[in-house]
Amino acid sequence: MKLLGMMLPLLISISLLSGCGEKEKFIVYGSPENEKDVEAILKKEDFIDKSTVIQYDNSMLVAVQIKPWDKWKKTKLEKKLQKKFDKKYPNKEVFVSADYKIFYEANKIKKDKVENNKLSEKIAELKKLAKEET
Repeated sequence: MKLLGMMLPLLISISLLSGCGEKEKFIVYGSPENEKDVEAILKKEDFIDKSTVIQYDNSMLVAVQIKPWDKWKKTKLEKKLQKKFDKKYPNKEVFVSADYKIFYEANKIKKDKVENNKLSEKIAELKKLAKEET
């Protein structure tokens, strides 16, 4: 009985902590249109660990984190994902990046809840940042 009394609080705390550890893997920010379709495209790809999608006006920024074993093929996987989004949304300007700094900044935009009028400026900065070679 004593063992059960000691183990019960431990099991409860472990279950609570494991539930808190899971974060959202697919985040869509901005316009809610196409949210389910975008999420479906991203969930089909097994190389994606996490993603943040920002939709604004007639454009979309897709920032993804690639799983560690697939990082060697980052450029190839980025192009594959870009083709899928271009095919699915031919009328939208879609920018796909697997760069961590773009992912981080996209999450920062979501967290800061940037207003729509400043959103296009921030996205333009991110695109410029992505084109920089490090």
